Amino acid sequence: MSVRPELPPSAPLPAGDDGPMRPHTATCFGCGPENPASLGLSFVRDGDVVRADVALPPAYEGAPGLAHGGIVAAILDDISGAIPRTLGLRAVTAKLDVEFASPVVIGRSLVTESWLEARDGRKIRIVARLMEGERLLASARALFIEVPPEHFRPRDADPPARPTIAP
Repeated sequence: MSVRPELPPSAPLPAGDDGPMRPHTATCFGCGPENPASLGLSFVRDGDVVRADVALPPAYEGAPGLAHGGIVAAILDDISGAIPRTLGLRAVTAKLDVEFASPVVIGRSLVTESWLEARDGRKIRIVARLMEGERLLASARALFIEVPPEHFRPRDADPPARPTIAP
């Protein structure tokens, strides 16, 4: 079994500063510094790739000693979401196709990375992977859709009253 299966190559990102990137939001589950349950991802742009280091604590365990598959998917989703930011876009996940290659052991030092595969209008196709050293643990192909800024406006705690239809 290959440790690096064939994944689509990176499409070039617009010129930009390499180095640390801001989190999606302060309360983001994947990268939010104000979220006590955050995975603690800190994005770093390196050319056409965005990377983050991660080591999962026991709170994210599924099977004994192993990360829950949903947490692995959340890591790949969150690192994928960093790519639209490099394009200066706001976008949401429309599809996330995850392939699990090897068990993810709790507490190990891991690296996740993502890159742009293609962009077509509002559609942004992204590839992501989670690695332990040279060993592939999981990969994903994601489809993000560009949305207008108002999509991310704060939501009311209580939904607005719905009009009723008189008899």
